[in-house]
Amino acid sequence: MTKFSWAAWGLLAVVLDLPLYGWDVVPDLVGYAWLVIGLTGAAAVHPAFVRARAASMVGVPVSVATGTPLFLDERWEALLFGALVIGIVVFVVVVHQLLTGLLAVAPAGEEDTLRWAPALRRAAPFVGVLLVVGVASIGRALEVLYPLGFLAGVVVGLLAVVMLHRVNRAGWMDTVAPAARAA
Repeated sequence: MTKFSWAAWGLLAVVLDLPLYGWDVVPDLVGYAWLVIGLTGAAAVHPAFVRARAASMVGVPVSVATGTPLFLDERWEALLFGALVIGIVVFVVVVHQLLTGLLAVAPAGEEDTLRWAPALRRAAPFVGVLLVVGVASIGRALEVLYPLGFLAGVVVGLLAVVMLHRVNRAGWMDTVAPAARAA
């Protein structure tokens, strides 16, 4: 998987949400496209990477609705709500499956990956629940959960990006033995 570094940069683009007049300055569309490119050939390594790639493919069209001001009109409110929920699920699946794949193929000497990936993998669904409940509660008492979930998602996402970059620097993803790939 020589393009695996694209996955790290793609996840970083997805995590960095910098809105400017309704436009996402670092578009999630680009991030999800880079994730798809970075996880090309992932089936040979582990099925979790295939699931992360499939979720990234779903994230491409969803990010058009959530990262542009095209759907901010009231008539698109239901579409935008649905796109936000789907976008949250896509983010959670991508992070969870990337970490699942790394755990499955990490060599024995990779202590940082083996120590941090399980905790981050468990945190991703928790972040998703906070975000979905927060989005569903906009205008009500639990809406404070959305900013908390957003902040937690940024932290989990950035830590996953750091882990992916460390894996790329170490280079062991390119040398995963065929026997480990089949397992």
